[in-house]
Amino acid sequence: MRVLGRAGRRLLRGPWLDAWRGRFGALAGLLGVFCSVAVDGPKRVRNYDARVRPELAAAHAAVDEAVKILRDGRARPQKRIGKAAKDFLTEVDLASESAMQRSLADSTPKIGFYGEEGGGAALESGRVWVADPLDGTINYATGSPLCGVMLGLLEDGVPTLGVIDLPFLGVRVDSGAVADVDALEEGIIGMGDAFHRGGARMDAYLELTMTVHRRALRFRCVGAASVLWAWLVGGQIQGMLLAHNNPYDVVAGHAIARAAGAICTDYAGAPLTLESNGAMAAVPSLQPELVSLAADLAAAARDS
Repeated sequence: MRVLGRAGRRLLRGPWLDAWRGRFGALAGLLGVFCSVAVDGPKRVRNYDARVRPELAAAHAAVDEAVKILRDGRARPQKRIGKAAKDFLTEVDLASESAMQRSLADSTPKIGFYGEEGGGAALESGRVWVADPLDGTINYATGSPLCGVMLGLLEDGVPTLGVIDLPFLGVRVDSGAVADVDALEEGIIGMGDAFHRGGARMDAYLELTMTVHRRALRFRCVGAASVLWAWLVGGQIQGMLLAHNNPYDVVAGHAIARAAGAICTDYAGAPLTLESNGAMAAVPSLQPELVSLAADLAAAARDS
């Protein structure tokens, strides 16, 4: 059923609705679901209602603890702890992850935990929290607001819910609604950093980055997967590609984006899983074209 014109659909899917939904809770959520059904039919109905999940309250509480640590540490110079080539972590990363793990151990003791910095439970079976305690560490350490906290829940390897908070942008999402467009030339596409890759795969990723930059309405590279996921489900961008499939960067966003109407796949267009060699997500109208553009990257990723 399509009861609104194109301008009306964009108005209903605009960022004002998501902000209103976040402020007024369940009532706004019902409006969001109603608008989604009225605009685009059943495909727009979320495939989970995160607000009625008991685990979601635990996730929000854990993210609250992490956000406090990020805010408290903001005014202090951060010692950089070497992690990998062109990458580091800080004491805030470690403190945030510890706080999230403690909170979740108290509230959901039967659910395992896996964090970016400390690892943890096996991801393929059972129920496991997957946490990125400070996504965009380099942004955070250099004073940029483009950073966040991500927490997702896996059930037998499948993302089932997520919470993403961007504390210095005043944004938190656990659901949303993508804003579809008619063509790539009308869409905004985000690309993740490729600093940790080399060889043919990195070359293909950078070539794809240039192609997207030329073809899309606008291009975004912000150094934080949390920001891209939040923007996708809030309607600020229409697609995103990451240079990897690290679970702490993907699980929370995958759960939220899929429920918000995005299509989440690997570079070749196969369903996104823990075993995928790369991650991308887009609104339905643009996903096939982005997969086509990523063909060389998909081939390079298979061979890497």
